[in-house]
Amino acid sequence: MFFQHDEVIVHCPAEEAEAVVEAIRAAGDRAGRIAFGDTPVRFPFTTAVVECYADAK
Repeated sequence: MFFQHDEVIVHCPAEEAEAVVEAIRAAGDRAGRIAFGDTPVRFPFTTAVVECYADAK
């Protein structure tokens, strides 16, 4: 896993991709609550599972 600008990029086996997406969403949700407390503001994530970084949009 590494960060590039405002992106989190994870290289993993294809069969683990959905679990990784869910883990990233859960971590983002928790980080928002830790930083801002209980707020109705949500910080949506856009995820893409691709074979090649150039295909991610």
